[in-house]
Amino acid sequence: MVSLTCREILAEFEEKLRLKRNMPAIHAARAVTEVLSFSRLITITNTLKVVIADPDDNKVLECAIVGGATYIVTGDHHLLSLSSYQNIPIVSSTVFLGLVSATCASI
Repeated sequence: MVSLTCREILAEFEEKLRLKRNMPAIHAARAVTEVLSFSRLITITNTLKVVIADPDDNKVLECAIVGGATYIVTGDHHLLSLSSYQNIPIVSSTVFLGLVSATCASI
């Protein structure tokens, strides 16, 4: 399994760490570097317009499509309410971990 991300998602991630979690900028930057260490960086065009209620969520869908994702793992209620997009299941981290555990158990 490979994690996918894009610059736009990483920028939002870093912003949320600093503003909502009061994380110092240097620590937030390190967190972004850590995510990049195990993720494939995807380039998106920011042209997808699916989630009207929260347009920032479109970058997640576009990253998944461009990167050929097999799952979108999120806690975002706008995305979770879609259930899937272009045959890519959208699941919570709890559901995803259950899927991974079941797969590992069958090996």
